[in-house]
Amino acid sequence: MPTGTAVVRKANKATAAELAASIPALYQADGRQFDISVRTATDLSEHERTQVWGLFEENMYTLYVNSSFGWAPRSKKREMFDAQSRFIIASQEDNPPNVVAYTIFRFDREEHQDVVYCYELQVSKNARHCGLGKLLTQKLSDIGATWGMEKVVLTVFKGSNQSAFSFYRSVGFSVDETSPDHPANSEGGVPHDTDYSILSIPIP
Repeated sequence: MPTGTAVVRKANKATAAELAASIPALYQADGRQFDISVRTATDLSEHERTQVWGLFEENMYTLYVNSSFGWAPRSKKREMFDAQSRFIIASQEDNPPNVVAYTIFRFDREEHQDVVYCYELQVSKNARHCGLGKLLTQKLSDIGATWGMEKVVLTVFKGSNQSAFSFYRSVGFSVDETSPDHPANSEGGVPHDTDYSILSIPIP
């Protein structure tokens, strides 16, 4: 994915502290308190890196195995922990802190637009229904607005991942015009049969 504009280049130079200016340090819901932090890939501790991967594997292994992407942990780790990756992490106080949710994003140039591309949004089973998913998607938009991006983009599996698909629709995402299953990309009026969709939401 090309990163050619001055806006994207400037955003990619932002430190974790600069990105965190758009993020609340604490989030409370249902009597629980979560610490919210921003990290670059190089900022992650080994403990955080292990927990981020473990949560991804717990939530996504079966979906990937049964998808057109297949399960390829080595290349997926390279993607997730790339030098351009940025992380918003929700954790609870333990020793060391326990990562319960996160999103991974990058600033990219996609189809002539400057975007926040969300590579992952994961919430642990014991932290669901606390609003963390909605909080993280909102913060992606907030960061994008601060750094001049035009929309948030992500890829989501369909089929057995209907709960995630429905969640993204509920917070305002819709099928992006670049998605293979968008009506504009149909052939002879027949949409492409894919197991994933590309979704997006404009950044005000």
